[in-house]
Amino acid sequence: MMRRTPFRRAATSTTPESEQERERRLMDKARRAMNSVVPRAANMGLGTTAAAPIPKSAPVRSEPYRRAVATLPCAICGVPGYSQAAHANQGKGMGMKACDLTCFPACGPRPGFQGCHAALDQGALFLKAVRRELEPVWAADTQRSLLAMGLVPASLIDSISTALQGATN
Repeated sequence: MMRRTPFRRAATSTTPESEQERERRLMDKARRAMNSVVPRAANMGLGTTAAAPIPKSAPVRSEPYRRAVATLPCAICGVPGYSQAAHANQGKGMGMKACDLTCFPACGPRPGFQGCHAALDQGALFLKAVRRELEPVWAADTQRSLLAMGLVPASLIDSISTALQGATN
C-alpha cells in the first residue's frame, strides 16, 4: 500500500454519527471557540476620539498631457517612436490611478523586445527601492522637457510650474 503522507491517519469511529450528534458536536466546538475570543478596544487614538480622516488631493487627469508625454523618447532606454505614458507606481492604490503629472515616457513592445514600460511594471528592470527613487526624477525631467517644448496643455502649466518649484526647493 502506498502512503501519500508520512503522518498516520486519525482513528475513525466505526459507528456512524447521527445528524443530531454531529450537530451537537459542532455546536460545542463553536461555543468553545467563541468563549476563547477576547474583545479588543475599538478606538484607534488616545482617549475616546476617533482617528481623523487623511485628506487626499484629487489626482490630475489630462489626456492631452499623456499624449504629449508619449511623443517623447523613452526615459529609460532613449528609443524614440515607441513611447507610452507610464504612471509612477506611487500615490495609487485599489481603484486609484496615480496623478497624470507623475507620467514619464517608457517604450512599449516592439518586434523582438518587450519594452521598458512592461518590464518596469513587472519589476524586471530595477529593484522597487531604486524605481521609487528614479520615477520622480523621470517625471520632473518629462515636465521640464514638455514645458521647454511648449507641449504642456494650458490648463496644466500652473500645476507643473508649482510642482517643479516644489521639487527644486
